[in-house]
Amino acid sequence: MAEIDPSVCPVCGEQNACGLSQGKSECWCFGAEIEQAALARVPSEKKNRTCLCARCAAATTAPDERA
Repeated sequence: MAEIDPSVCPVCGEQNACGLSQGKSECWCFGAEIEQAALARVPSEKKNRTCLCARCAAATTAPDERA
């Protein structure tokens, strides 16, 4: 199994701006409302191990489904 990079979004592969992966005590996502549809796109092996980026967290469709 490949190592999981906590600074990379598990959905799109871009940087996720995770505060915890940057050594901070909080992350932007702590106060964010994230739709269940967005969370459902996170691969099971990456759940609770890496953050979505803000774009994927706000999206209601997967990156490859966006126009």
